[in-house]
Amino acid sequence: MAFSSTNLLLADSGSTKTEWCLVKSDGTTITAFTGGLNPYYHTEESIEEILRNTLIPEIGVDSVDAVYFYGAGCTGDERTEMLAGVLKSVFNAEEVEVQSDILGSVRAVCGRKPGIAGILGTGANSCQYDGEKVVDNVPVLGFILGDEGSAGYFGRKILQGYFYREMPEDLKTALETEFDMRRATILENVYQKPQPNTYVAGFAKFAGDHADHPYIKTILRDGLVESVERHILKYNGAKTMPVGFVGSVAFYNSDLLREILVEKGLIPGEIIKNPMPNLVKYHKAGSVPAHA
Repeated sequence: MAFSSTNLLLADSGSTKTEWCLVKSDGTTITAFTGGLNPYYHTEESIEEILRNTLIPEIGVDSVDAVYFYGAGCTGDERTEMLAGVLKSVFNAEEVEVQSDILGSVRAVCGRKPGIAGILGTGANSCQYDGEKVVDNVPVLGFILGDEGSAGYFGRKILQGYFYREMPEDLKTALETEFDMRRATILENVYQKPQPNTYVAGFAKFAGDHADHPYIKTILRDGLVESVERHILKYNGAKTMPVGFVGSVAFYNSDLLREILVEKGLIPGEIIKNPMPNLVKYHKAGSVPAHA
């Protein structure tokens, strides 16, 4: 679909938050936020309610020509089709595409050229891309078994270092000043309350705030090396194409991450915090490749 005569609505959705961007035919944009729209956690009715009562008042339009939605839980099954149907109905859109968040990330860092993308945010993921579609995806094992290099991973390392008496005293004191470090509090949040991954990931900010400390430097480097070795290097031809990253952990450690990529014989690509600005550029550039 040609951009010049259309109004496009783009979405980058996690389980807790969705960023929307209305791209008008004159090139101007309006950004809005709603709760996450993972189709496994919502019904048709709840999605429609969020769109009509929260999103539409923010963007000021109730019809668009095309919707491109990238989201967690959008795996191409009947739940994805349900979400697409609601978007098409609410916005009377001629074209609706609902794809996984990993495709959104790789389109953001690779555009229409082959490459590899990693996501390093609260969780972690990666994929290989041929310029049109995802062709390989090293399985992710989630917060408990995987997510190497993510905020959840580094938060877990901070907690382990503290309780296993490995953390230097100056960092331990700083951590106790910032967080409630009582063992009972930590265990209650991890094992009894919902979304323990988000809670543990919150401790990664402490690592970022003390990134120059030798103890933290070692944790960050080891975690990013493990992420690259366990995921990125597993793709066929990994050393022949750019490797880009999306997510706050990747962005705030971009210099170290580029250094590690070069050490491993890989080609550093773009490293961005948020995919939306590049997704706007991607969709402004022209029509979406067939069979994406």
